Amino acid sequence: MKPESYYELRCAVVETFYEVLLGEGYTIGQAASRCLVEFRSETQGGGRTGLIALGVLLARVARHEPATLVRFQPEVNALAALAKQSACWRGLASGEKERLKEDVRFVAERAAAAPPAGLGPKDG
Repeated sequence: MKPESYYELRCAVVETFYEVLLGEGYTIGQAASRCLVEFRSETQGGGRTGLIALGVLLARVARHEPATLVRFQPEVNALAALAKQSACWRGLASGEKERLKEDVRFVAERAAAAPPAGLGPKDG
């Protein structure tokens, strides 16, 4: 993948997440939900862009408020499914792959440790 494409998408997701979180006073869950709307075509389109957008976004949630991942179980499952598709990794530079693999691993690890649905934080 062209380095600018990977990093442009990664930075756009991170920037939007933190702008909404800090600038608009949203909670972690609300900021992530807003990003899912803002990046709907990337996250729902699947493929490499879906892997990048979901990986970056869910890694932010996992880092700051792992219990909130229970609200995003469909997206966590979609990320895991995309990560298993070798086509999604093709064309990424080795540094991009490593960074993205770390995001996917971190989300999976934190999601597995999150409380069952219904026991996580209530976040509207």
